[in-house]
Amino acid sequence: MKTTYYLLIAFLLFFASCSEDEQSSCQVNIQLLPPDGYPTLPFEEMTVVLTNQSQGGTYKFRCSSTGFADFHVECGYYTVSVHYQATSGFIFSGRIESLVLLPEQGNTPKSVELQLSRSETNAIVIKEIYYGGCIGKMGEEYQADQYVTLYNNSSETVYLDKLCVAVVDPANAIESPWMKYTDMSRIPINDLTWQFPGTGNDYPLAPGKETTIATNAVNHTGGEYQHANSVDLSKVDWGFWDVSLSGQNIEPGVTPLKLIAKLNPNTSKYFLPIWEPTFMIFSLQGISAEDYVSDLNNREPRPQATNQSKLYLTVPQEWAIDCVECVRSAEMITLKRVPDNLNHTPFYISEGAYCGKSIVRKKSLGTDGQVIYQDTNNAFDDFEVSAPLLKK
Repeated sequence: MKTTYYLLIAFLLFFASCSEDEQSSCQVNIQLLPPDGYPTLPFEEMTVVLTNQSQGGTYKFRCSSTGFADFHVECGYYTVSVHYQATSGFIFSGRIESLVLLPEQGNTPKSVELQLSRSETNAIVIKEIYYGGCIGKMGEEYQADQYVTLYNNSSETVYLDKLCVAVVDPANAIESPWMKYTDMSRIPINDLTWQFPGTGNDYPLAPGKETTIATNAVNHTGGEYQHANSVDLSKVDWGFWDVSLSGQNIEPGVTPLKLIAKLNPNTSKYFLPIWEPTFMIFSLQGISAEDYVSDLNNREPRPQATNQSKLYLTVPQEWAIDCVECVRSAEMITLKRVPDNLNHTPFYISEGAYCGKSIVRKKSLGTDGQVIYQDTNNAFDDFEVSAPLLKK
């Protein structure tokens, strides 16, 4: 009798568990939509990824030839993304930042459309960013030795003249109010904007050549500094340096960039966010920096910010040349600050800040002996952690 009773209880518990599992799962059908001008695409080569925003788990499904991907997943809040590079070099990508799947939808599949956008690779790419700092000579956290290296990934000479570089707002990987409340047709710049000097043909960058910009262009390993874990930046080409900034240094022979916008008067020195910079190269498309910055139509307050008098310089999304997003950890990888077509998934250094490591773009196949760096507009796939290349 007791055995029968226990079997009945076990059956009821099992049935209840199964019912609960069914109720806590949802079905969603994703339909990919091609961008204008592309009536057909090889959808069957594209993979849709659902990422659970609270748990970090991912589900992947290869699309059908008609662009459908069907998922049966646990209920929750998801990010939906797809990223595909065609043999032509064009990149097709799309993202839904928040897809809500709740038990209340019952057994009815949820249908969602995911619009794809097209982008393409550019001649100049961000090859390396050393932003995390190192441990200094007295065991302190040291971050004055940051640098960024740009590379000509094409077979033609390009010119750095008048190109701009900056960190996208928000500087840290918090939820971006720009991403949440705007269409991101304009990209916001965090406080300082820099420009290469020149009139058009003064600073060529030949195919396969690179150029480096340092926040402090000095030898951090010797002289008055003596930080053995750091790097010698006294012979780089460029410096983030301006007379209005204090506490930064530049060696003779290093050319300072032009500080074209300083919209936060409280900023006294320039450095990259120690945990999570989003760094961007862009062009002002023939407009003088003075005219562009002085035009108040190019400045906006941060959406929903308490202080609406603080303005940020914004630039049209299509003016971006290359952009790399970094975040602190895997748990923060959904905290994007630029649209998917500029960068698909952020990168992070798992060792954390002050580990003395750099992020470096992976090498791809080269032609005629020239090294080509992988550029799929997806930092998570394109970069890897390395010792700073200028230290080797």
